Amino acid sequence: MRLSASTNSEHCAWERVCADRGIAVLIALLFAALIGAVAAGLIALTTTETLIGASFRHGYEAAYGAEAAAERALRDLAVTPNWSSVLSAPPAGATSGFDDGRTVPFGPDGRPLDLVRLTAERQRDSDARDGPSTFGADSPQWRLYAHAPGDALLPAAVLNLPLYLVVWVADDESDADGDPATDANRRMLVWATAFGSAGARRSVELRIAKTDGGDLQVLGWVAR
Repeated sequence: MRLSASTNSEHCAWERVCADRGIAVLIALLFAALIGAVAAGLIALTTTETLIGASFRHGYEAAYGAEAAAERALRDLAVTPNWSSVLSAPPAGATSGFDDGRTVPFGPDGRPLDLVRLTAERQRDSDARDGPSTFGADSPQWRLYAHAPGDALLPAAVLNLPLYLVVWVADDESDADGDPATDANRRMLVWATAFGSAGARRSVELRIAKTDGGDLQVLGWVAR
């Protein structure tokens, strides 16, 4: 059966319409895919920037918290006549009034903080730098001195401070008395750590001394 000229023309026109529609659909799909990719990229970028911003904020909070914990410990150490009393091994060693009495408290993100394990970790890190191989019997032996939530530093009306603060003390390595549980030169080391949200953790290390008049001096202060 032969098609007439008009029928053949109509058939070709229909094919062109179908082809145009197919191209239009393809372009629309490609455009939608492009828009989706751009939107996904923007969402990922926004999420990443939000996480980075939160990480910086938590880090700053922990850094300031560590400094505040150190200053709180210095208040008690300033009125302690003999620092040997805080250097003795537990339970004989005196502790700070900044103490919630818990051995396994929880950080602001719900993680348990095993203070015995953390103390062993502090000692291990100290030994790697200032251990017996360097200072012999005068190498620092760290004792847990203070620990409590950050809220304990603030009045009750102040908003929640999402930090848990821990402070350790040790005899300095320069007194050369061979006994890390005895202060022979009125100098001591203080290490304060703040545990914040999302795993944030910051520390400061201090070297302190008492003058002949009984005043406390900070000889060194280093962020860790």
